[in-house]
Amino acid sequence: MMVKVLKEEDVKNLVTGATILGTGGGGDPEDGLKILMDDLKADRILSLADASDLNPESLVVCAYFCGSIPPPGGKAQSRRLRLNQEMLKAFRLLEKRKRRKVSAVIPTEIGGGNTAVAFHLASILKVPVLDGDQVGRAAPELNQSTYIIYGVKATPSIITDLWGNIVIVEDYTDISSYESIARNLAVTFGGSAFILDSPVTIAQASKIAIKNTVSKAIDLGKIVNDAKKRRENPLDAVLRFLDGFKIFKGIIKNHSLKVDGGFLMGYVEIEGAEEWSGQNFKIWVKNENIVGWRNGKVAITAPDLICMVDKNFNGVTNSEIKIGMEVSIIGVKAPAIWRTPKGIELFGPRHFGFDFDYVPFEELIKG
Repeated sequence: MMVKVLKEEDVKNLVTGATILGTGGGGDPEDGLKILMDDLKADRILSLADASDLNPESLVVCAYFCGSIPPPGGKAQSRRLRLNQEMLKAFRLLEKRKRRKVSAVIPTEIGGGNTAVAFHLASILKVPVLDGDQVGRAAPELNQSTYIIYGVKATPSIITDLWGNIVIVEDYTDISSYESIARNLAVTFGGSAFILDSPVTIAQASKIAIKNTVSKAIDLGKIVNDAKKRRENPLDAVLRFLDGFKIFKGIIKNHSLKVDGGFLMGYVEIEGAEEWSGQNFKIWVKNENIVGWRNGKVAITAPDLICMVDKNFNGVTNSEIKIGMEVSIIGVKAPAIWRTPKGIELFGPRHFGFDFDYVPFEELIKG
């Protein structure tokens, strides 16, 4: 693959696709789109590269925001205030710790906000974004990283807020401890912290990251946005592209979402419509959609993707849900690495405190 320079249409497609793959989280897509459109207006270059395009011994780092997304009706902390200054400060500090220049940035996850953050920082630094990420979707915790599956630590890590407070994490005993450190700092910093971590070589990243997920989000967004231009329903094309299944349609009737311990947590209840009339669907949320029950029976769980879209086929973040909103639920198979024993240990239902095992959702929905 040649290095791809993103234009306005690519940016819109990226945010559209990444929001769907964000499974209810992944940051604020409106903010992500605004940041990237401002980058284009400022003549910054948003470039996407494959590992084969880059020096295998050069360094790539992960850039993202950690914290709770706001509850429905709430407002997110502005991430534009001094964004560039604090990002660059963290970046230079990490380079100093590694005693090496960084040549690329990789997203931590695929989501409408956090994927955009990686591109924004890369555009300021005039380096490319590596086409991949650590999850293949959005995820609530730092535990959910393919780097961790491969035994690669996230340190050294630089954690900062928008006002210049900086914490350096040199090491941690286990990934759950690092998650607690980062989450508590995010709460202390007012709900959100900017993190720069996981410095590895391009050669390492090509082995431990999930590849081509950014270009996948762009392609998914193009399918959706092109269909909208033609005033067509993109459902069938999206299902083919994602190898997914439509598992419910209905109206949001209730939710109990609130911020708790640095996460947006609670339930979303959906009353069935059309072929699901008289049925119900319930989702447990920890920033992202983690477990779904259809008519009281488990129908899908993480690490598989529970993607919610509205009647216009826009991905629905859990901060934006509204009572009476018409939504469809699409189930998508998790990347293969998450269906391994270690992947399920870090991202399956028992990790989140449920007393049942992970079962691939394509088997569950047959019941």
